[in-house]
Amino acid sequence: MILPRFLALPFLATLALGSSGCTLFELFESETTLADLDPASARVEVELGESPRVSLALVAEGGTCEAITDSIEAKVDDRPMDLFMRGGETPTKDGWVCGAPTFRKALAEENLGKDKTHFEVSDETARIALDFEDLLAERTITPSHPHNKIDPGVDLSLAWSAPGDELAEEDIDVVFTYEDETLELPAPPQVSVVDREIVVRIPEGSPAGPATLRVDAKVQVAATSCEGTPSCEATVKVSPEVALEVTSGTVP
Repeated sequence: MILPRFLALPFLATLALGSSGCTLFELFESETTLADLDPASARVEVELGESPRVSLALVAEGGTCEAITDSIEAKVDDRPMDLFMRGGETPTKDGWVCGAPTFRKALAEENLGKDKTHFEVSDETARIALDFEDLLAERTITPSHPHNKIDPGVDLSLAWSAPGDELAEEDIDVVFTYEDETLELPAPPQVSVVDREIVVRIPEGSPAGPATLRVDAKVQVAATSCEGTPSCEATVKVSPEVALEVTSGTVP
């Protein structure tokens, strides 16, 4: 009889412990080296916010699901990254899910704003090296209107501080929040990208008052160098905010 996976694991663990004295971890310990994994892509993701961090995932070709050995190490600018996910299949409430081996590192204030960022993943069998420019650059928004004034029904342009970023409208969302919690917009803001600037328009009839505009954006950063894997890519997630004053609305 073939046992279901969730029943087979305890059974195998008991069998292993009883017959050889080895542990469950030893029984399923991975032997996949970096050369064995042979990742088709190295994917970097940067989250800039209150707790900025960077992650690096090694995606195997053809959807294969391998867990890596402890001997594989990753560094960002010569600082060791933590192994966040070994890879392989892991149980969830919805079934077994395949996860790519992933490393993470919290970013300190001195790490941000650097012109260049270097990643390296290696063991005794292989080495992967990635380089990016302006990956950790500061990303802010600056309104075109003096004194940060905004009129309902009138476009407000927001300059993006990182000139090398390619802004895509489908990767941008905005959240408009009044300081007075009793006030709200009659409809969601309209958002577009024009000449590498973000253009926001709040609807006519919006009430007057101070507010905060947050831009949730994802931008892609191309690698300047990619060694040891066919594809290297990076995504930066950032949510800059700016204080605004709605000046010509109708007070409800």
